[in-house]
Amino acid sequence: MVNTMNKKRTISIRHPQLIKFRNTLREVISTAEDVELGKLLDEGKGLKPTESDADGKRVRDISDKWQKLETAWKKSLCTCSLCGSRSSNMTFNTHFKAWFCVTCYKEHQKFYDTKAREGEIWNAEDVYRTPSTEWWP
Repeated sequence: MVNTMNKKRTISIRHPQLIKFRNTLREVISTAEDVELGKLLDEGKGLKPTESDADGKRVRDISDKWQKLETAWKKSLCTCSLCGSRSSNMTFNTHFKAWFCVTCYKEHQKFYDTKAREGEIWNAEDVYRTPSTEWWP
């Protein structure tokens, strides 16, 4: 499968009716996510992972489903990964593979620009967390 999201993308909607439609659709998706999380919560009630292996396996399965649903929601176009805004235009951050509202994206872009020039951005591979500007021109 080819990853088509390898570039920064901003989705901006300016028409008031389309904005209302987008926000309503996001609320519908949010409600569906809440319902699914509620079902998982109900399914897990009364389970005690320490009592039997069957309960432990069901708790792990429910926990995995919960985690996947939460991750999918947080990385979706419906909500900003930082501030949780559901009514903003969004920009895709290729490094984090997540959507951010335009405001958060700009604020954090300024932060990274400043910190990178000061040598305070850390290498993910570096266990000792030494600053690196290797990637910065």
